Amino acid sequence: MWMILPICCLAIMHIAGDHVAVIPDLASILGNKEVYVSTLYIFIILGLLFSTILVWIGVKTGEELVVVMKELYGLQGKRILAFVILSVCIPASALTGGYYATQVLHILTGISPLVASFICLLLFSVLAAGYGRCLLILSNYIGLLLVPLLLILLFLFDFKLDIVMPRFNSVNWLLVLGLLGYNVGGMWSILVVEMGAYLSQKGYIAICLILLAKSVEGVFTILIANLVLVANISGPLALAGIVSQVGGAAMVFTFNIILFCTFTNTMVPAMLVNARQISSIIQISFLPALTVAGIIIYLVSCMRFTTILWIMSYSGFIMIVFIIYTAYLVHKYRENQQ
Repeated sequence: MWMILPICCLAIMHIAGDHVAVIPDLASILGNKEVYVSTLYIFIILGLLFSTILVWIGVKTGEELVVVMKELYGLQGKRILAFVILSVCIPASALTGGYYATQVLHILTGISPLVASFICLLLFSVLAAGYGRCLLILSNYIGLLLVPLLLILLFLFDFKLDIVMPRFNSVNWLLVLGLLGYNVGGMWSILVVEMGAYLSQKGYIAICLILLAKSVEGVFTILIANLVLVANISGPLALAGIVSQVGGAAMVFTFNIILFCTFTNTMVPAMLVNARQISSIIQISFLPALTVAGIIIYLVSCMRFTTILWIMSYSGFIMIVFIIYTAYLVHKYRENQQ
């Protein structure tokens, strides 16, 4: 039982941004079923691999990622980690909080996207600063309804799972890098290493926990991708379009509320991570750093959707190199100690 609950919580928490927003919308952006499916399969496999490497770092060191960085890279370790995390977390936050949450608020209220983006990021920043705790708790509970609602949607839509064999030469590698950065980088890397450190006494059971959580996430990704392909609905927020086909206005409104709460639950810790990394780099207190983070994310969210994805592709590559090199240094460090 101690494993089942963390597996479900990790999977539900991580399904938010990329799985209910970016991945469904990519079907219309790519425009080719074979390329879309092949890219997703490679993304899921590599996501499993790099998540395993991250939890292995935590298990082997028994320390949080910040402490590991200080041991491996010296006094500049914390600052290096901050730059790497921000390179992923800023564009990811711009997509989740500045683009998709804005789209949901625009649909719900009719407010213009620029104003809605400002309101969303202001709300996430206020909640990240520790205000409105009751509102955040309520949002967390409402957000838990997302996965059951999507499972109900799968049954209501009555689609058959169409297995498409992926082809290696059809993979969009830039997109894979962007999705990996979104999925494995940023605050997820900190969380996974910390969880590995916490469960380090249980050894490789911690690695199995992450593998199971990512496998659940991968199955969910494949189901959502097939649903979008069968429905043949383009973004933004392709899933909301599917809900409108299945249910009426009340169901669409309910889905959008749950979706906004899910984005909120993702963005509040993301804003905390962004602020702490900025504070670490330029040596300012938390609230000014949170303000700077909000301004940067707002400006990035004003860019085109495809431009943000392009930025994430390169930041995802930086994150992957960082993970591999850090794992190599941990391995060499342990060898020298023995």
